[in-house]
Amino acid sequence: MLEVFRIYTDSPLRNFTYLVREPNSKKTLSIDPYDPDQISKVLENKSWNLDYILNTHEHNDHTCGNDGLVSKYGAKVLAHPAGLGKIPHASHPLEEGEKILESPDGNSYLKVIYTPGHTFAHICLLQIENGSAYAVFTGDTIFNSGVGNCTRGGDPKTLYDTVVQKFKELPGNVRLYPGHDYLKNNLKFSLSIDPKNEATSLALSKAEKLKENQEFWTTTFSEERTFNPFFLVFDPKENLVSGIRNKMQNLSLTSDPQTLFIALRSLRDKW
Repeated sequence: MLEVFRIYTDSPLRNFTYLVREPNSKKTLSIDPYDPDQISKVLENKSWNLDYILNTHEHNDHTCGNDGLVSKYGAKVLAHPAGLGKIPHASHPLEEGEKILESPDGNSYLKVIYTPGHTFAHICLLQIENGSAYAVFTGDTIFNSGVGNCTRGGDPKTLYDTVVQKFKELPGNVRLYPGHDYLKNNLKFSLSIDPKNEATSLALSKAEKLKENQEFWTTTFSEERTFNPFFLVFDPKENLVSGIRNKMQNLSLTSDPQTLFIALRSLRDKW
């Protein structure tokens, strides 16, 4: 089974970096490295080398660790084909469906999925264990109780299509590894839209009991589907629809999932 280590960086954007290691080959990958010194300390403490860097997309807070890590470890930088020339040191364009860190028996690997929306050079990684989806590294596509914005080179309709095609039907036990810790803020936004959602209230209560900047809740997609409004739009309850209509000041807004999703993204941009 692949080993996953999450690094929280106390940056203004609350970034997560992930280290993923295949225990047989001892090959190690850094996903969206932020602070090269912080990452190097973890690698040294674990006696791990760094073979690969993967940037989910081209935004600086997901690539700013590349220079330091490439300089120190000579790691190969993997990215979406459209990220080459935009991402520092990116040299290997990834194909959709490509396998990374595959174990010798083929039972464990990371599968590349193209996920445009936040940007058009965005990829996510699906962790496969024994033939089944186990976790997904989502960069800035899916967050806890949220999705990425589309204001820096993206498009909300494209993001909606990506969520429908790549995430809507994922098994409920799949773990979510997002690119940022926005959990509490996103839950507060969700409650501002739909204050009667008990699952959201319970989730916020749980999140607020975690040690600040030390403990993080790794949610599953079954949990997200009870309080993430961008998933709730697929089976919209009247409270959610009314909340969106009131916030948009548009009482004629339809309950079509795509319409609600795009309206929510617009509201979150301003919140």
